[in-house]
Amino acid sequence: MGLEDTVVAGRYRLLERAGQGAMGVVWRAQDERLSRLVALKQIVHELDTPQTTWSRRAADAVREAQLTARVKHPHAVTVYDVVEDDGSVYLVLEYLPSRSLTDLLLERGRPLPAADVAEFGRQVASALTVAHAEGVLHRDVTPNNVLVTEDGTAMITDFGIAHAVGDGTMTGGGLVAGTPAYLAPEVADGGCCTFASDVYSLGATLYTAVEGAPPSGIGDNPIVLLKRIASGDITVPAQAGPLTDVILSLLRHDPAERPSMADAEAMLAAPARASNAAAVRDRTPRLSRRLTVTVAGGVVAAACLTGVVLSRPTEEVAAPAAAPVPTPSGITVERTVAVTTTAVAAERTGRVRDTSPPPAADRPGCSAGFSIASSWPDGAQASVTVHNDRSSPIATWTVTWTQPAGVTVRDLWNGTLTQTGQSMKVTNAAWNGVIAPGDSTTFGLNLTTTTGKPGIPSLRCSP
Repeated sequence: MGLEDTVVAGRYRLLERAGQGAMGVVWRAQDERLSRLVALKQIVHELDTPQTTWSRRAADAVREAQLTARVKHPHAVTVYDVVEDDGSVYLVLEYLPSRSLTDLLLERGRPLPAADVAEFGRQVASALTVAHAEGVLHRDVTPNNVLVTEDGTAMITDFGIAHAVGDGTMTGGGLVAGTPAYLAPEVADGGCCTFASDVYSLGATLYTAVEGAPPSGIGDNPIVLLKRIASGDITVPAQAGPLTDVILSLLRHDPAERPSMADAEAMLAAPARASNAAAVRDRTPRLSRRLTVTVAGGVVAAACLTGVVLSRPTEEVAAPAAAPVPTPSGITVERTVAVTTTAVAAERTGRVRDTSPPPAADRPGCSAGFSIASSWPDGAQASVTVHNDRSSPIATWTVTWTQPAGVTVRDLWNGTLTQTGQSMKVTNAAWNGVIAPGDSTTFGLNLTTTTGKPGIPSLRCSP
């Protein structure tokens, strides 16, 4: 009989087996204290496992929780806790209905569109940039560890073999850590894992998503594969289109010639924006109801799943009956659109986004949009996207808003929070103050609410 309905640590009820992770079984579970779904990664102490091996695995699990807790980002899966019960260690993770890039490739039976892969890569790179800023290496960036939610959001998960800068490169058994096909050449050759190694692994992951196979191929003999990777033997991508130069830059043989993860994020943003703009144009005639919007001064914000469209003054938009709208990833979701004279909200699959910029006369050079990434009965996780509307770089930025009644900020990352009553002010972190023209950055926050709904505040941004 399975372990379904077992209560772990007096709190987490196992509902069903959700998959197999790098270090153990992954369960979908119910947190009975907070009434929310979570994912439990179970590291089992098998009877034939030597005590030293088990102790190392348990220590790895605790280390994963500690390291991942340092990486707070909307595109990194959150670790809530680590518990021990009946000879097993469990990591308590944020539960996200999602599929890995590997599963998406298998379901489609062909590679993913290059522009979609660019957007997934940009999101993952933004999370890994924060990890690197915290001194944390992932060491296993692969299609299996990039999850894509139902609305097309990419998340990096499984820091199971991650380490902080200064840790050793080899595993306890003397083997190189990581998935062979996605290792950087220097790691495949037995060298040290660095930030540049994560950049290569991201490049190999994106290459696989757009080409259907890793850059150095696959094989039954991992030693032969490692030698091929170490020698720099890769096949030039044939289907990457505008991503080709970016991917080849991430896959440079010399680590010193690869971009930083922050630079990789910026490089991936250009084709991702092009994809978003094309998706907006394609979907504009198919808005799901008749919308009449009148705005004095002349700017209307029309919501789509991927960004903001600025249209001409005072116009009437007519559309046919509601229909499912395909996201850039090809995943079909239902869409609800509501328009007012000051904001546009897009609501789908548990995520709510206010993407409206301030009126043109008030826009000081940057705009900010608020989105709810996930929610539970007494709280939510949110992210704010700060966009540079200028034709010149922004050196620093500040976002202000009035917090809705009954909602408090529990913690915040990628920025500095100053709070006076319900008045909130967030200034940039040291690493994300500069925003190039047309580019964006994000900061995240966890909210506690007594009203059951976190609300969508009206944001103001100033450079």
